[in-house]
Amino acid sequence: MGAKYPAVAIDMGTTTSLVGYLANHTPCILPNDRGNLATPCMVAFKDSQTAWVGELARNLLLSSHCENVVVYPKKYLGTETLFKIQGREYSPAEIMLIILRKLKNLAATYLKVPERALKKAILTVPEYFTDTQKTAVLNSGKLAGFEQIRLVSEPVAAAVAYGYKDALTEERLMVFDLGGGSLDVTLLETSDGCFYVKGFESAPVGGASFDKALADFLGGKFEEMCGVNFTDDPILYRNLMEVTEKTKADLSFVDETEVLFPYMLIGNNTKKNYLNVRINRYQFKRITEPLFDRMRETVLKAFKKSSVVPGWVTRVIISGGASRLPGIKQMLNSMLPSLAKIESRLDPEHAVILGASELTGIIDNHDQFSRLELQNVTSCYFGVEDDDGNMVVVVPKGEVYPCEITKTFTTTEDNKKEILIHVLQAKNPENHALYRSIGHVTVEDIPPARAGEPNIRVTFSLDEYGKLKVIARHSENNKIASLSIKIGEKGERKLKPQRRGTGLRVV
Repeated sequence: MGAKYPAVAIDMGTTTSLVGYLANHTPCILPNDRGNLATPCMVAFKDSQTAWVGELARNLLLSSHCENVVVYPKKYLGTETLFKIQGREYSPAEIMLIILRKLKNLAATYLKVPERALKKAILTVPEYFTDTQKTAVLNSGKLAGFEQIRLVSEPVAAAVAYGYKDALTEERLMVFDLGGGSLDVTLLETSDGCFYVKGFESAPVGGASFDKALADFLGGKFEEMCGVNFTDDPILYRNLMEVTEKTKADLSFVDETEVLFPYMLIGNNTKKNYLNVRINRYQFKRITEPLFDRMRETVLKAFKKSSVVPGWVTRVIISGGASRLPGIKQMLNSMLPSLAKIESRLDPEHAVILGASELTGIIDNHDQFSRLELQNVTSCYFGVEDDDGNMVVVVPKGEVYPCEITKTFTTTEDNKKEILIHVLQAKNPENHALYRSIGHVTVEDIPPARAGEPNIRVTFSLDEYGKLKVIARHSENNKIASLSIKIGEKGERKLKPQRRGTGLRVV
């Protein structure tokens, strides 16, 4: 028999990524080639054949005007953003592929196995990711050389890290994941190893938001001292952001810290070779209060969308490196009942990768794995385009799946011989510009009838893996047409806000 090589877990965060695996039933995080656990999600292109990933790309960004560095591609995934590098355009998925290949190489080097031997992987994705974004991650993983891939939502992975996969009692969890680029609040029920996603809410508030707020404050202080506007000099500002990140980290452990910033100035300002200010937690809280307000609003929206009250929560899992910031626990304690225990014994930056690494032990066990997310909720709306070009929602956002929902449609013209069922996906069904086409179903051989008389029953079913099946059936001749598609795999494009003329309306 050939050697059995381990499956690896990859937590592809917005700002940093981590790699892990299961060693003797213990989840482990692998260091990168610099000896650090977290690898910055940055890619610098030396030329068309050479790309640097991680710290090297970050250092290049900090030390010079480098237009060939792509920063944080994950936040652009699923959009039409293109990065123009040395005459070539790269999609966010292509940049993510470069990062994934690097992480796979790091894992193979550390584990001392051939890179091609690593064929199994668990990749984590945010709960708010659309099916299109999940498919992009899945495809990038396959192109990186992983033959068997499981996608796990980040809040479920964090819950697994805290042992809730094996919990014997029912728990109602709130996962508060404050990463580098976003805040994700997810409400979960867990019982007997099954997870049920009640709902979630996200906001573009993360560690980078706090960095910018603190950098703007420090930049203003330094400008008072030396008369230099840091925002006018990209290199100076990037270095200021580097100092800011360290200051923010210091304030997670001490009440006050000293900020030293070395600088070079042109002109008469030659007496000083550094800038020095002190900042404490009270000042930090005052500077970042608008961000805390946004986080409170996000938590409350998660409860409202899930139709539960704060008292529903029995446990809070804190995840994401930025959740170490001072004031986070106090904010949560003020919003939740005293009986809600905050779980924070693990390093919050490592919770997701530790849970994902633990799950590599059951990657081959379909029954065990499928129980983790036996039920999920849709992250967007699915429906049918009517004759006026509007979206008739069949599966609403937030619907628990697996599910099956049927709506009845009819014709808008006399003696229609066939009906086009145009299947749409949208984050907002009232905004035509956000519609996306994901396929068509045509019902043929309709018997002659006046407009409004035929009944065409359209059924949308979503299975546990997010695979959508659309079946259209004419009530009189029982003619059936169907479409089966993994959302995001093909045919997806934006639609112009105009009347489409499908000859269809909802009954």
